[in-house]
Amino acid sequence: MKRTKIVVSILALAIVVVIAALGLRKSEKQETEKPPSQMVDQENKPIDFDAFKGKVVFVNNWASWCPPCIAEMPSIQKLKDELKGTNVIFVMVSFDENQDKALTFMRKRGFDFDVYFPGQNYPYMTSSIPATFIVDKERNLVAQHIGMADYGGSEIAKKLKELAN
Repeated sequence: MKRTKIVVSILALAIVVVIAALGLRKSEKQETEKPPSQMVDQENKPIDFDAFKGKVVFVNNWASWCPPCIAEMPSIQKLKDELKGTNVIFVMVSFDENQDKALTFMRKRGFDFDVYFPGQNYPYMTSSIPATFIVDKERNLVAQHIGMADYGGSEIAKKLKELAN
């Protein structure tokens, strides 16, 4: 009888250990898996950043009511034009509450960017705009700049081309 209790206790302990180990693996797996990083397009369809895998992504948070955002926009357009035909894409994420206002702003100014809006799990939220993020082909953040910048210089274009190759 005593022997049976010992065997049952050992089996129960082994089961607890196995269950705990499986639970630990599950939580480790959940930590390493990234949730979908989304924004929405102008039709409110979710766009996952995985759609851009294999491309270098220039992400810019902006709004049509933001003077520094407006000031840097021509240099971003110039950079985009210079990188045409490369594996660099430009993701302009508007923080305008009215999506039509953002789209009208782009059209009236003659910019040819695709405009997106932050959605569920948007990974590049900031407390101030403009903000720019460079993401490599494997979705790793390789650079960021908070505040206005002039992107018309050849140095940024050179770095983006290097990342794209």
